[in-house]
Amino acid sequence: MTHNMAKESQIKATKKLFDDFSNLKKLAKDMKKEITPLVATETLKNTNAITKLEDDLKVYSQEMKKREFYKYDCGREMAAKKLDGVFVEINDFETKINDYGYISSKFSSGNMIDNAQKMVDAIKVEVNNMRGLWDHISYCQQIFQNNLAVKWEVTNCGEMEDEVKKLQKTLKEMKVDKKANAYNGILEEIKKWLLFLPLIAELRDPAMRERHW
Repeated sequence: MTHNMAKESQIKATKKLFDDFSNLKKLAKDMKKEITPLVATETLKNTNAITKLEDDLKVYSQEMKKREFYKYDCGREMAAKKLDGVFVEINDFETKINDYGYISSKFSSGNMIDNAQKMVDAIKVEVNNMRGLWDHISYCQQIFQNNLAVKWEVTNCGEMEDEVKKLQKTLKEMKVDKKANAYNGILEEIKKWLLFLPLIAELRDPAMRERHW
């Protein structure tokens, strides 16, 4: 008797569980139907926001090419400050990427934000490349200053020329915009030194006599 009662109770509990599950499925189906238009609206709104973000990033990237740190007369110190400022400015873009990316992952596809993220990453790479260029410019200028400070009697034009050639080689291997004014500015300085040093070497030649001067 007790065994039968327990079995009957188990059957009732199982039936109730099945009924609850069926009701839950129906409720979920009704709920899905109810929120579908809302999801579609939010998805469209987020898609439009991402499209605008990409457009804003394109404009920002294009306008960045006009910044002072692309110009040779900017100077390293000012260029460094301006380059640091870019990272502050793109922080707003990254905040939007995080927000829109989260919404995309919930309502549609998180991949929708990938293009905007790649654009921000490209800007960061560009800024770091320009920072590297300005470091090299500063180094070149210091070498030039050192060369000018060397006394005539101990000038070794061959060593100086080799060093300047290395500076040129490093510059040309850098992954920066070769059309940038800052790049061409230091390149022209290097070329002047490569013309100047052989002339100095000739003047330093032991065969030179006072009458030649």
